[in-house]
Amino acid sequence: TNRLSPVQVAANVTQAAAGSYFSLMLKTDGTLWGWGSNHFGQLGDGTTSDHILPEELAGDVKEIAAGGFHSLFLKADGTLWAMGYNIYGQLGDGTTTNRSSPVQVATGVAHVYSGPDVMFSLFLKTDGSLWAMGFNTAGNLGNGTTINQSTPVQVATDVVNVAVGAGFSLFVKADLTLWGMGSNSNGQLGGNDGGSDVSPVQRATD
Repeated sequence: TNRLSPVQVAANVTQAAAGSYFSLMLKTDGTLWGWGSNHFGQLGDGTTSDHILPEELAGDVKEIAAGGFHSLFLKADGTLWAMGYNIYGQLGDGTTTNRSSPVQVATGVAHVYSGPDVMFSLFLKTDGSLWAMGFNTAGNLGNGTTINQSTPVQVATDVVNVAVGAGFSLFVKADLTLWGMGSNSNGQLGGNDGGSDVSPVQRATD
């Protein structure tokens, strides 16, 4: 049933993430919960059945991100896990096979990023290095190509913050400079050059 006013879903929640037709939440006890569309296994419960109620998916989790039809979560030990739609390699497991159960992608990870209608993933390691995987037709992974990547590729160093858009990415370096990569068809990277930038381009300073 559609709701015109807010309805309470859960309590003791510390983070929430919204994908395309599905939702994730992280509780204060470190448990990850998901509900909604699960056609590609993005809820990571080993099935492709939709869920209208929150279902517990994992424990010992400290950060979550939802993509178009895939999900990522970071555990307290710094391991990064992913599940769901993987046709562009956005899970980073070296394949283009959809996963209905979580697969480990990397270690030493500090933060993870994706977004609704986004078919790629970024993560920031504890050493400040930025890594990317998945859809790359617009050069949004910033690795100098427009080739999709099914394993993580390093993009930059000394990174402190990241944002992901549809077909483009932004990141902030420790020196407070802003960089962008990917589609710039509407000037979304902060320049008027149009087209795409397949490698990071500095767009602003402090």
